[in-house]
Amino acid sequence: MNIKKQLVFVLMLIALCGLYILPWKNFGVNTDFLNKPYTLGLDLQGGVELDYKIDFSEVKTSSGSHYNEMTIVESLKRIIDKRVNSLGLAEPNIQTMKYGSETHLIVQIPTKDYKDLGPEEKKKQQEEDIKNAKATIGKVVQLEFKELKTEFTEADKKEREQIAQNLQKDLQTDGFDATKQKYTTQYENIFASSGTGTLPKEIQFPEFANIQEFPYISPVSEAVIDSLQTVDEAGNPVIKTSTGLAIVQLDARLGSGSYDYKYFIVDPKPTQWQVAKTKDGKILSDAYLNNASVYITPVGEAEVLLNFNEAGKQIFGEISSRLIGKQLAIYVGGEMLTAPVVQDAILNGQATINGQKNVVEAQNLVNDINTGIVPAPIYLTSERTIDAKIGDNALSKILIAGFIGLAGILLFLVFFYRIGGLIAGAALIVYTLFLVTIVKMTGVVLTLASVAGVILSIGMAIDANILIFERVREALKDKKPLDSAIKVGFNQSWTAIWDSHVTSLTSAFILFLVGVSLIKGFGLMLGIGIIVSLFTAMWVSRVFLLFIGKKMKKQTLLFIGYKK
Repeated sequence: MNIKKQLVFVLMLIALCGLYILPWKNFGVNTDFLNKPYTLGLDLQGGVELDYKIDFSEVKTSSGSHYNEMTIVESLKRIIDKRVNSLGLAEPNIQTMKYGSETHLIVQIPTKDYKDLGPEEKKKQQEEDIKNAKATIGKVVQLEFKELKTEFTEADKKEREQIAQNLQKDLQTDGFDATKQKYTTQYENIFASSGTGTLPKEIQFPEFANIQEFPYISPVSEAVIDSLQTVDEAGNPVIKTSTGLAIVQLDARLGSGSYDYKYFIVDPKPTQWQVAKTKDGKILSDAYLNNASVYITPVGEAEVLLNFNEAGKQIFGEISSRLIGKQLAIYVGGEMLTAPVVQDAILNGQATINGQKNVVEAQNLVNDINTGIVPAPIYLTSERTIDAKIGDNALSKILIAGFIGLAGILLFLVFFYRIGGLIAGAALIVYTLFLVTIVKMTGVVLTLASVAGVILSIGMAIDANILIFERVREALKDKKPLDSAIKVGFNQSWTAIWDSHVTSLTSAFILFLVGVSLIKGFGLMLGIGIIVSLFTAMWVSRVFLLFIGKKMKKQTLLFIGYKK
């Protein structure tokens, strides 16, 4: 391909990139491909960072040592990604963190810009998005089939006492909100509340008056949760009481008998429902579920249809055969949705959940089930809202500093290398155009760290141009004509440029591979910038220099600042 054809190709590529990054929506063009938005990170757009603790206790109990923690974590990441995307929010950034023996998922969700809304409406809508995201991400969608318990044993009572002890330990390590979410969704008949002022009568323990250090978490204590005055067989008045197991957290004493408090009450009686099992102990659960779908009955009511695989079909058939004439309850996410009486054995592997008010409610339940019945529960332990104002200010200063630095570099290049320096400056503009096109097309998340990576790659592009120009000058000293000197300059500088770029690209790859979120963004944009700068320096600049060099063969001083 001769130099003219190469120049035409470069100019066409520049034109296409320039057209692609134009704000076509302002011109009435509403094509999704052309109007793809730039994805900004939390530090530039604002958003929320949510810290979720993964609870492996149930998995350990059911699977023993035969479970793969990494598989569960990756499955949870995919589920969270699906749930956030279903809300129409920006792509979340999800990473795994280890705190001692605990495994956490850090979920960063940029908020939508809502440029068409006023400040107050924008803030309100963004807060609503974050609220919906938290509710959706942390939803524990577990599918269970339960039957009525026929008796309550001493073992049931001991199990509830153990639950209360575990709750008290988790309250000390995970805090009230995460513990509340875990125990009120995972178990029934557990009450949680908080407030300020005088303690509720069921948790007014005398020893609290002697507490001096706060926050204070009480041991598991017996509390009277209900009392009823009645008469015995002889007609004498008696008071019957029911008790519960209380765990109290006192955050501060506000005055005499007044506190900032939180507490749990664990009812010693478990739920009246127990998990339905086959004779050999198999449980019908979401593990056997193929899919869920919305079914409209002939009378226009919306129901949710559950389809089980062959193994689930066998289990369901045996359980339903045993419970003919009895209730079989269906629980989703710890909530009983329906408890019909089994009329006949169900052998087709299908179960129906009715009671939804409308098609939308039924579809929401189907989405909850199909987008991920979580392999292990997750509980929100902390959240951090990030204001974009700090990022906006930092970005504006970075851009101003970048423009000043770029202008200084261009002046340096033009002063020392004349027309050649001007061409190098044009190649930098082309580099920026290509980079913006890649960012828009691929949806790469832009953060302050990634912008720093871009600036570093610009410096490497300038370094490559200086190496090329110096090699061209050396070739001119050897009495070579200008077009030959340009070719020699590119050929002789290639080894040094290649070595420096490959070394930097390797570093960028390592940073992206092992770094945390911000470092990954820096490494990714540095790597992209290095590849693009290598292309513009060794090909775009080469085409421009050779084309213009042919027109200025005898004007080496003006072209590259060297006088023969």
